[in-house]
Amino acid sequence: MGFMPSVPQLRVISLDRLCRHEEIDPLRVNRLVERIDADGIQVNPMICSEAPSGDLVVLDGATRTEALKKLGMDHAVVQVVDPGRITLETWHHVVRECGPDEIVAQIASTAPLTLAHNEFTPRIHTADGESYSVLGVGISPNATLSALVDTYTGRWRVNRVADPTIESVEWRYPDWCAVLELPTLTVEDVMKAAVGEDLLPAGITRFLIPERALRINIDLSLLHSDRTQEEKQRSLEDLLVQRANDGRIRRYEEAVFILDD
Repeated sequence: MGFMPSVPQLRVISLDRLCRHEEIDPLRVNRLVERIDADGIQVNPMICSEAPSGDLVVLDGATRTEALKKLGMDHAVVQVVDPGRITLETWHHVVRECGPDEIVAQIASTAPLTLAHNEFTPRIHTADGESYSVLGVGISPNATLSALVDTYTGRWRVNRVADPTIESVEWRYPDWCAVLELPTLTVEDVMKAAVGEDLLPAGITRFLIPERALRINIDLSLLHSDRTQEEKQRSLEDLLVQRANDGRIRRYEEAVFILDD
């Protein structure tokens, strides 16, 4: 997009080209379908990187991708980012409002998971001082993570944390019963998960994207029209030029705190 070098790379892409790296929650997808349909716009672009195979891997926006597909959209707007500029962190999970023995029993009774006394992740630390590694028998590491997350998701209250240390968790969540320390992943791991369809569970990857584009607010009527992809791309570029001329595009340098997300 040479006409406006300060704007991130935004592309109109066929939804069929997008590969998810993580599982989705059908309930969240359905809620988002209702909201997008009511608003009549795609608010934010999905964040994607190109895999060596040429596939576009969705790093952020799996729920949006599935919601737009369910609405019958042919295309969507994505922000394409260079994998080398991405920082990938892991979300760890704090489970609340249950007994430590309950969650340990739930994991131990779920095939093909088993608990072991070693130092490998994924690992569960309980409020009564117990600690176990969680192993999957005969399944991939990603499938192990998915099976583990399924044991508590929807059953008890779960919060995401960047710091899984007991001190940090106790300070933030005095009613915690267990913290699930999840493994460190790389961008390459995520790409392989998407292309190989060996998906990670939802809610564990945390991508820090430089110069993330927000609030594109593109009409669904454009994305669903019978225009070609190239015509839709030109319409997107014309819209961005018009917004720039109107002074409606802003770039923030400073860190921002969201106090009610």
